[in-house]
Amino acid sequence: MPKKSLIIGMLVGAGILIAIIAISVHASADDNTKDLKLVHIIFRHGIRTPASTYPNDPYINDTFYPTGWGQVTNQGKLQLYQHGRFLRERYGKFLCTHYSPDIYYVQATDVDRTKVTAQCINSGLWPPEGDQKWGPLDWQPIPVHSEPLGTDNLLLVRRPCAQYSLELERLMKSPEIQEKLSRYTEVFEAVEKHTGKEIKTFEDAQDVFTTLMAEEAFNLTLPDWTKDYYPDKLLEPTIFSYILNAYNDKLNRLKGGVFLKKLLNDWKSAADGTLKPKDRKAFLYIGHDSTIVNILSALKVWDPQIPGFAINILMEFSQDKITKEYGLELFLRNSTSDATPIPLRIPNCELFCPLQRLVTLIEPVIPQDWEEECKSDDPNYVPPPPGGP
Repeated sequence: MPKKSLIIGMLVGAGILIAIIAISVHASADDNTKDLKLVHIIFRHGIRTPASTYPNDPYINDTFYPTGWGQVTNQGKLQLYQHGRFLRERYGKFLCTHYSPDIYYVQATDVDRTKVTAQCINSGLWPPEGDQKWGPLDWQPIPVHSEPLGTDNLLLVRRPCAQYSLELERLMKSPEIQEKLSRYTEVFEAVEKHTGKEIKTFEDAQDVFTTLMAEEAFNLTLPDWTKDYYPDKLLEPTIFSYILNAYNDKLNRLKGGVFLKKLLNDWKSAADGTLKPKDRKAFLYIGHDSTIVNILSALKVWDPQIPGFAINILMEFSQDKITKEYGLELFLRNSTSDATPIPLRIPNCELFCPLQRLVTLIEPVIPQDWEEECKSDDPNYVPPPPGGP
């Protein structure tokens, strides 16, 4: 397969392997056997310009004017709008036509590209109808909430967590990971020479890979040296950088566990009628590649690969009309705006996973007190500063 085709495949989609093994595909949320009660939708931001660079990057002095570094491109904005139209088609009957802050809540990380992503999706999902039309534009403003990056432990998880950092350090020093790292010594040394950037870890490799991926998506010509290393030789260590950050239950608990705990509380409240506001039907969350990996990995449904721009997770909580049992259906939808949602089966559960069974399955990755569990036994230990986004 030509490199261009390969990287476009990675950029616009994920979940290919899952699609192969999927038992069935649901084209619509309409289901005569269930009553939909609550939806959580989680996106990675849309196609963006490069967010980082390297010393020998021919585009290091490019301003990408007027878009700017790390911002959603026009192509990305249109694609996100189309995603919003898809959501309107899928959930229109459930959400009704008129936007209300009681029905729908949006939260993004405190980063421009995620907030713009939310706005583009909202414009497709909530065109003004009837008395919500306020002028000639087929658009209405919808609030997007966010947490400061330094305190966010829900979507980007940049808030310091000593135990997470210590566990990563322990893993990096382990014979298993050191042996795997040694397999890429030759590749890393060559890429370091070409880029002028130190390449010693899987995270370093990911940084170069994602920069090249964004430059290619922006139709920039990559340097000749990249033909020997990108995407092929850098692909595996880049994917492993995602694997490493969610390598075991402890890391999942401290990284994706807070979000899962929030989801679980929402589902329980929806089931017992205590969800507030009482009319709430949907949450939209906009994050990053790590957000998608954190959530899917904690649920043990992540097929290790690079999450494409605008990849999204659909979580549909409903009640069986016959048994009256509450449960969750989980879908992954890749980056293309016409993609069909792929059902994901949580291990040891059915596609419609009953709430009580789900509670038991994800209990190992739900922190009881995240702040306490993050504390180091060494009061002098200072976690390293977070990277990105």
